[in-house]
Amino acid sequence: MVLLSRKEAAARLNVCEDTLDKMRLGGHLAYIQRKPGGKVLIPESAVDEYIARAMHPAQPVARTMAGTYRRRRA
Repeated sequence: MVLLSRKEAAARLNVCEDTLDKMRLGGHLAYIQRKPGGKVLIPESAVDEYIARAMHPAQPVARTMAGTYRRRRA
């Protein structure tokens, strides 16, 4: 198991460390912390799982209204 520091995990997810902490404390990202207030390590597999959950499948664009943002009249 490969463990990443907060800085490495944040760089991998392209977010700042504060955002990473919010994700971690919100229960969206697994982490290891041996003592309260101690160093936080994040398993590489947890980062990969988070990316997989956050990914949306590509969907074709519906072209019902060609080139306009206005609503159709009833």
